[in-house]
Amino acid sequence: MQQIEFMKWRLEIDLHKTKEFYHYYNDYCNCIYCLNYMEAVKLLNPNIIEKLTRLGINLHKPIHLSEFGESEEGARLYIGHYHLVGKLVSGEYCTDSEWNDSNSIKVGNFTLGFEKDITLVQQNFPKPVLQLAFETTVPWVLNEKPEN
Repeated sequence: MQQIEFMKWRLEIDLHKTKEFYHYYNDYCNCIYCLNYMEAVKLLNPNIIEKLTRLGINLHKPIHLSEFGESEEGARLYIGHYHLVGKLVSGEYCTDSEWNDSNSIKVGNFTLGFEKDITLVQQNFPKPVLQLAFETTVPWVLNEKPEN
């Protein structure tokens, strides 16, 4: 485990175990909405891509992902989370119902925080588990359009 300064938090992360999990993880959803996210994530702010990849996360493999429809501007709202092998050393946790400036951060159109309540942990995920929650909007990039 190594300590990492990540934006406003200090984390203790096992980078090797986190990367190894995502390398073999293939239990993700293949619905059209999730496939769109997995493709559109390539268009995120390069700064957020670099920061999350540095934690060992594979952005194309969220542990949980939900899509909440199209905005007036045509972007799709997604919320979800990724798991890391590690723990929060300092900084505030967020909850599903409470995201604010002290417990989350926004980079471009990507807002993230670390949740205290951990859900949907895969059986083979190493302990301790740290849950990174996010909310983002991305365009629809697939040729196939969703059904309304």
